[in-house]
Amino acid sequence: MKPTWYECDQRYLPAHHQPALLLDLLLVRDAGSHKVLKGTGLFYEDIIEGNRHISALQFQQLISNSQKLAPEGDLSFRWGDNLWPGHYGLGSQLLSNAPDLKRALQALVQFRHTLSPLLVPRVFEDEHYCYVQWLETCCDLASLRPFMVETSMMALTSLSRWQSQASLPWRYGFSYQAPTKGIEQYQVHLGEKLMFGLGVDVMVIEKRWLERAWPKGSVTAFSASWHEATQSDPVPESLSGFCESVYDWLVKHIQQPVTLPDVALAFDMSSATLKRKLKKHRTSFQQIQDQARLHVCLYLLHVKGMNNEQVAQQLLFNDLTNFRRAFKRWSGLTPSASRQQFQLHSLAL
Repeated sequence: MKPTWYECDQRYLPAHHQPALLLDLLLVRDAGSHKVLKGTGLFYEDIIEGNRHISALQFQQLISNSQKLAPEGDLSFRWGDNLWPGHYGLGSQLLSNAPDLKRALQALVQFRHTLSPLLVPRVFEDEHYCYVQWLETCCDLASLRPFMVETSMMALTSLSRWQSQASLPWRYGFSYQAPTKGIEQYQVHLGEKLMFGLGVDVMVIEKRWLERAWPKGSVTAFSASWHEATQSDPVPESLSGFCESVYDWLVKHIQQPVTLPDVALAFDMSSATLKRKLKKHRTSFQQIQDQARLHVCLYLLHVKGMNNEQVAQQLLFNDLTNFRRAFKRWSGLTPSASRQQFQLHSLAL
């Protein structure tokens, strides 16, 4: 079986694109390049040469260094504000030419490995709303996740504002609790429609905004850029990060009693090899399976409006008590408490 994913140690990210932008933000704050690049295996000369590629692990090390060197709390938002369209070749052309939000999201999803390589967008809709969920793609971000969520949400907010020449009415939900310090950064950069402790990182907007024309976009130029990008992209768009691939497989088979050997067989490797790969990507089978189950539960409970019994049945729980215990282990909340906390439709209104 030919792999349909890329791994955390593969060097596929141009160092002179998004990493260089983050480096520049630190340099203007008088942080030496050697401090920003410490432990990445990179020198400043490697980046300005314009032909060096780095792995997701190297990128994470650079981000970790940057966090420590910029304790003010606004670096993620400043980086996100400048991230897209950016100057990343064809991917940036797609975003610059997107004629509306719907096609901008299509470009972000299709070319996520270059435009959003660490935290990828997943887009889905119901009758009234569009949801953009942010998911780790290559390896567990651990303590870097809030930083990357802030960056990604700010990037999409800024892109849509820049292209539409208006502030779109996004609402924001976060998997983690509200920060004890720095909440004002969220309010300044994203607004007041914030909800923390949801178990999922998601942006919500009414569907009527999806196909509203953007003054800066062009249907013809977007179509031409899309064709050119699909012909030239160095990583086939069908590839996903390894963790993202495992997550997708688990979601697809959520109504089956899946075990680690089942996933190993599907990925054409031994159970031991799968365990090693997951460990290399700083995660585990149980961690990804719990995340997949939680996200499906949240979708069924709060978007589809199912009751506990229906959700438990969908996830093969024969006993409601076991379902409630599992849900609390995954999210820290009971299903009823989650309903009170996760007022997704009031968030969207």
